[in-house]
Amino acid sequence: MNSKPTLLDFCDDELLRAPLTFDLAVDAVIDRWRNTTSALRRLEFEAVRVVQRHRTELVGNAVRDLRSTVAAEVAGRQMTADPGQPAPRRLELSLIEDDEVSADIEISRSVELIKSEAEAELRHLLTLTSALVNDLNVSRDTNPFRPDSFVRSLWQGVSGMPLSRALQAAFMRDSAAPLAGILRQGYASAAARLEERGITPAKYRTIVPTSSTRFHLDWQSHGSRNLTALRDSMPMPLDELIPIPGTEPLPAPMAPAARAAPPVPNDPQLIELVRRLFVEIRQDPKLPKPATALMMQLQASALRIARLDPQMLEAYEHPVWRFIDALAFALEVAPAAEAERWLTHCRQLVDHLVHDSDADAARFDWASSRLLAFDRHLLEQAVVASQPDIARLQSAIDSASMPIDVGTLDTIPAELMPTDSDPASTAAHALQLQPGTRLRAHLKGQWRMLQVLWCDPIDDHWLLRDTRTDEALALRRRALDRLAAENLAQLLRPRSLVRAAASQVLQGIAAPAAAPR
Repeated sequence: MNSKPTLLDFCDDELLRAPLTFDLAVDAVIDRWRNTTSALRRLEFEAVRVVQRHRTELVGNAVRDLRSTVAAEVAGRQMTADPGQPAPRRLELSLIEDDEVSADIEISRSVELIKSEAEAELRHLLTLTSALVNDLNVSRDTNPFRPDSFVRSLWQGVSGMPLSRALQAAFMRDSAAPLAGILRQGYASAAARLEERGITPAKYRTIVPTSSTRFHLDWQSHGSRNLTALRDSMPMPLDELIPIPGTEPLPAPMAPAARAAPPVPNDPQLIELVRRLFVEIRQDPKLPKPATALMMQLQASALRIARLDPQMLEAYEHPVWRFIDALAFALEVAPAAEAERWLTHCRQLVDHLVHDSDADAARFDWASSRLLAFDRHLLEQAVVASQPDIARLQSAIDSASMPIDVGTLDTIPAELMPTDSDPASTAAHALQLQPGTRLRAHLKGQWRMLQVLWCDPIDDHWLLRDTRTDEALALRRRALDRLAAENLAQLLRPRSLVRAAASQVLQGIAAPAAAPR
C-alpha cells in the first residue's frame, strides 16, 4: 500500500502535467486566431505561424518559470527585499508604453477569471494541500499552483516570442477563458488524486455565535465609532493588578475647570484595553518590523494620555492614534535608499515623546507634523536627484519622440480587440495624483510601490519612482487611469491600526463563548 504523499510529492506530480496545460492553452489561442475571420490572412500567416514555430520554446519557458515559482514557495523563500541589504543602485529611466499596460491588464483579468470559474475546485484543493502541511484550520493558502502562478508563467513564455507587445497581450486575453476551463478540470483531478491516496481534507473552522456573544458581534458588525464600549467589555481581574512601568497614578490636572475630568487613574479595564490594543498592533502582519519596537515604547505614554483625555477612546482620529498610523505608514513606504534615515528620524520622535512626561495630544500632533515635514524634505531631495530624468522626459515630449503612445496596437485586427468600453474614460476611476503621492500599481509584470516625483500638466506625462528598486518610470496619465479602472493601481494611505486592533480584541473576547461546530 502506497504511503500518503507529501507536499513535495504533490508538486512533482503536478509539474509533470504542466506542459499539457500550457499546450492546450496555446492550441486554444491558435484556433481562436485562425477562426476569427477568413479575411485575416496576415494574422494567420504571421502571428499564428510565429506561435506555432516557437510553441516549444513558449511552453518550455512557461514550465521552467512555474517550476521555479513552486520550488521557491515550497522552500519558503521570501521574495521581498531584505531591509538589511545595501540600498539598490539607481536604475535608468524606464518608459512604459500603453501596450505594456495592456499586457498587465490582461494578466490580471486572466487571474480573476480563473479564480471565478474554478472557485469551488480551488477551495476544495486548498483543504487537501492544507492537510499535506498539517494546517488543519486552513489558516493560509498552501496551494503552490494558484491561478496567478500559471498565468504569470504563461506570460513568461509568451513574452519571449517575437511578437509585438500588443499581440502578446492579445494572446493572454484570448487564452484566459480556455485556461480557466483547463485549470478548473486540473484542480478537480488533482484533488481526486490526493483523496485516492488517503488525504483527508482539512476543515474550515466555523464559529456559531451564542446569545452571550451577540452583543460583541453586533458591536463589531455595526462598527462602533469609539473604544468606550470595548473598554467596558474588558474582563475585570480577580487578583491585584500588576502595574505597568510608566502607568503609575497621575496627579490631578492644574486647571480642572478647563479640562474634562480624567478617568479613575487605576481603571483596570482601561489598562487592560490599552495593553491588548498594543499587543494586536505589534502583531499586525502588515506592520514593518522596525516599527514593532517603537510601538512597545509608545504603550506607556498612550496609556497615560488615555487616563487624562477621555477623547482618546471616543475617536480613532485622536492625535495619539494618528501619530501611530503615520509612523507605521512612513516606515512601510520608505524608499529602500532612505529606510535608515526614516528609521532614525522616527526613533528620535518616539524617544522625545516617551521621555516627555508632559506629552499630551498636542505633542503627538506636533510629532505627526514632523513626519510630514521630513517626508517633504526627502521628496525635494528625490526630485533634485531626478533632474536628469526629468530633463530627458521633457526633451522627449518636446521632440514628440517618446515611445509611450499606443504604438503597435493598430497592427491587431478589430476582431481581436476587446469590445468593452475604455474604463479609463470613467472619471470616477481617476486617481488623485500630485508630487509625493504614493500608490501601489501593477507594472511590467509585478506589483510595485511607487511615488510620484514630477508631472507635465500640459502633455500629461508622469514620472514615478519604484521605492524598492529606485527605478524611474514614466507614463501617461491615461495609462494610470486604465490601471486604476482595473484595480491594478491604488493610492496608498495610512490605515487605522487601532481600528484593526480593536476588531482583533473583540474577536478574542467573543471567541471563548462561541460554539465551534
